[in-house]
Amino acid sequence: MPNIRFTISTASDVQAAIRAHAEAAGMDVSAYMIAAAVAQMARDDAAAATFAALDARNRTAAEQSADVPEADLPSLDALTVDEQALVHRVLGSALGSDAAGVA
Repeated sequence: MPNIRFTISTASDVQAAIRAHAEAAGMDVSAYMIAAAVAQMARDDAAAATFAALDARNRTAAEQSADVPEADLPSLDALTVDEQALVHRVLGSALGSDAAGVA
């Protein structure tokens, strides 16, 4: 299969560093960039393989949770005075209100 050319763009200082590293490795820039890309792809594939089982379990859990009905939240009036105070403190803290902690 013949090689196909494609172009990448980068800042001149990065290009100079790539050239210097390729020369130090005794490679031309194309070979150096291909080796770097192949090495990165191998790392990506290894990471994907490491997490494949967990990703599958997460997908299954997400699919199963789609059928779980949402619970009705209690109204503020249904909470105890202490629970209402906690709600006010949390909301005040989250919203940056000066009334945090006031029931």
